[in-house]
Amino acid sequence: MTKPNKNKSGGIIMAHRIVWIDTLKAMTIFLVVIGHTIGLPTPVERLIFSFHMPIFFWLSGLLVKKNIREIPFRAYVKNKARSRLIPYISFSILSYILWFFLFRHFGTQAQLNISPIRTFIGIFYGNGINHWMDHNTVLWFFLCLFVTEILFFFLIKIPSKMGLMVALTLFSIGGYVDTWINRPDGFRLPWNMDIAFSMVVFYGIGYLCQPWLSFDIWKNRLFKWGLGATCLALYTVCSLMNLKVAVVAGVYGNYIFFYTAALSGILFWVILAMQIPANRLISKIGDSTLIIFPLHLLVFPFLTAIIVYGFKIPSSIKEDSILLSLAYAVISILILLPVADGIKKYFPVFIGLPGKDKK
Repeated sequence: MTKPNKNKSGGIIMAHRIVWIDTLKAMTIFLVVIGHTIGLPTPVERLIFSFHMPIFFWLSGLLVKKNIREIPFRAYVKNKARSRLIPYISFSILSYILWFFLFRHFGTQAQLNISPIRTFIGIFYGNGINHWMDHNTVLWFFLCLFVTEILFFFLIKIPSKMGLMVALTLFSIGGYVDTWINRPDGFRLPWNMDIAFSMVVFYGIGYLCQPWLSFDIWKNRLFKWGLGATCLALYTVCSLMNLKVAVVAGVYGNYIFFYTAALSGILFWVILAMQIPANRLISKIGDSTLIIFPLHLLVFPFLTAIIVYGFKIPSSIKEDSILLSLAYAVISILILLPVADGIKKYFPVFIGLPGKDKK
């Protein structure tokens, strides 16, 4: 990650903060990857899914530039389209080709027998449920983040922080009510617009946390450990008392449990990340989340093929093996690290980055 300049008013973007941000991103992407395996116990799934998508929106808001109010809307949309929609299109094309020629002919996909036309339309519809994006479900995130950032561009025009917090509260209520109106098995808005109503809450909270995370009290170990223990307790209890959250489907469960678990979980993992010293591998993983996130589900089928056809082990073993889930996550991330390096070096435009001649 490029070393940023120091800023007196926003300690979050100072150089010494970069380590824990990359660490947090690395831990979170690992939890996302392992959360998409099928061998985890239900309580572990609830702990992961209660916060692992909200924290990505929170992190995006945390890194919003201070001059966002001064950026013209057209320039803002153009920049976000480049960094969100170009990767979405690139990974959608790759995923659809692999799914069409390979994945849909094996395992669960073969049993479902989903129409290639439906999945192709799903690329434009952008909804990650009801088999619209069976080629790569996780790609819904790019579109939802794009819509979320457009929403926030207008919310940030609210002159006071108190007004912004009120607006975010109203969006949290509206987004939650929407999940009861637009059920997963019913009509869903394209590009996950309905999900963005809830995710903009975490995005906005991330933005509001910028100055708060630079306070000197964070240097107090007693404060951090006490707050961390409190957050861990809230995060654990509310996650386990709630049903399994599925943000992509608008399944949040209990309103209080959902927001308490997500926010306390985010803060707990932030505090934990701050305690971990700099590590080259962790930083590398954190800096490669943009590529690991959309590609890890494409690695899973190949790992399963090796198990089934190479070692002659039934694929059903994945359903009850925590160790195999761990292996899938670790191996997938390690495989994708050099892939990420290659894409960033030779094909940067595929992920919305400028080419060498434009840097």
